[in-house]
Amino acid sequence: MIDKDMIKFFAQNTLGCGCPEEVFQHITCESNILRDSVNIPYKITIGNRLLIYVFAIDTPDSLKDLLPKLADIGKRERDNSGFNRFRLVLAADNHDSLRQTGEQLFNALEKDEKIHLHILPKTSIPKFCDA
Repeated sequence: MIDKDMIKFFAQNTLGCGCPEEVFQHITCESNILRDSVNIPYKITIGNRLLIYVFAIDTPDSLKDLLPKLADIGKRERDNSGFNRFRLVLAADNHDSLRQTGEQLFNALEKDEKIHLHILPKTSIPKFCDA
């Protein structure tokens, strides 16, 4: 089951999505999606405009390989599916210590302005849909 109200609240209030209200009439959520040998815990689409991956991360070392791969996978899916934006959400217990490393790696990537990184505490990530 998908909690569309929770997803809308998360997108607007946690991620800062400024999409018009009508965009939130169509929300999908899938869990445990395998893309290029990476298991993505949550893949959310909003209004066929916004693609969101939510991924739990445990250590800064895992970011070095994973962040560029996730950004690339998300960008390709965004482009191939005709979405406007891709938001990569990394959730961690120690999100403050991961933020600097994650932002440095993200800023060094070749990307466009329609790809965004959010590093949040795991406690701010609800269960969006059933596994």
